[in-house]
Amino acid sequence: MTSVDERLERRWNLAWALAPYGVLLAACVVSLTGGTASWVTIVVAGGLALWHWWFIVEHPQWWERQTIAMTGYFVGLLAFVVVLVLRDHSFLLFTPMCYVLAFVALPGWVAYAGVVLANVPWLVAPGPDVLDIVVITPMAGLVGWAIRTMEREAIRRREVNDKLVAVAGENAKLHAMLLERARETGMMAERARIAREIHDTVAQGLAGIVTQLETVAELAPADPVRGRIDTARRLARTSLVEVRRSIDALRPGPLRDARLSEAVEQAVRTWRAQYDTPVTVTVTGTPQPMHAEVEVTVLRATQETLSNVGRHAKADRVDVTLSYMEDVVVLDVRDDGTGFDPGAARGFGLTALRQRVRLLSGTVEVESAPGAGTAVSVAVPLIGVDA
Repeated sequence: MTSVDERLERRWNLAWALAPYGVLLAACVVSLTGGTASWVTIVVAGGLALWHWWFIVEHPQWWERQTIAMTGYFVGLLAFVVVLVLRDHSFLLFTPMCYVLAFVALPGWVAYAGVVLANVPWLVAPGPDVLDIVVITPMAGLVGWAIRTMEREAIRRREVNDKLVAVAGENAKLHAMLLERARETGMMAERARIAREIHDTVAQGLAGIVTQLETVAELAPADPVRGRIDTARRLARTSLVEVRRSIDALRPGPLRDARLSEAVEQAVRTWRAQYDTPVTVTVTGTPQPMHAEVEVTVLRATQETLSNVGRHAKADRVDVTLSYMEDVVVLDVRDDGTGFDPGAARGFGLTALRQRVRLLSGTVEVESAPGAGTAVSVAVPLIGVDA
């Protein structure tokens, strides 16, 4: 955003750039009313106007920066003024602007040399008043020095103000970071509380169910009742494992050991017992510890994709591959079922899976076609336990 000081500075610069046109116009009017002007004089005055426009009005970024270009401009300016003064003394009115333009265009000490050279139009006029030149030249230099000093002070103050604004911005960012940290701390405390609640209620209840099912299994007659009880017991154990994994994910501390591959294998075994469909599990790469949220996400992806296969695919074979790569863990689930059109799928389970994986900057890719089976690939960054 442009500050008030910068807008004011631009206005003053524009005023200094346009002021010579007013003085040049006044000199032309005096020359025309005096009857001494000719079309050649007017053409030269027009050339001076164009010269000033190109170097000063059109390219203000050259002022006091492009020393060679501005020196050339000032020498050309004096040449135009000398020609005009030699043709008509009325253009001596423009000579004081040369002092001003010396400080507008020329940098540093060169500007003071320009002030001295600005006396050339006076010297070419007949009968110059040397005393006036001796007095005016130091006065012009003094005024220019005062203006330059005030400009430097204004620039210094603006830089200080910009630094203060930058510091205020940094302080605002730090304050926002502190608020975010406080929010995260509150969230972690709430997650820990929920984990304790789940542990004391759901987990304990499931553990009791497993114990009761084991007792019933010993008292129940042989198949098929015992087989159903064994299946129910395995489901209860699996649910207990998942609840404990969810508790680990809710706790502030990450998991400390690599249990994802075992959890995926257990999920596959449970699914196979439910749907009685052949399924293979392949683990590639070296299993390694990772953040609990990554483990939970991949496990949920395994359960969701297998659930979809069991409910919709009518598959005769399923292949599950868990791949540990250098910086990503990939889950691939393929089946030879009926397939579907991925573009027309609107199921909540797949949508929720995409959202969950996206939170970890992961991807979900689905390849399928009616009658051609389905392949689901879930890739999640391999975030370490210390992340």
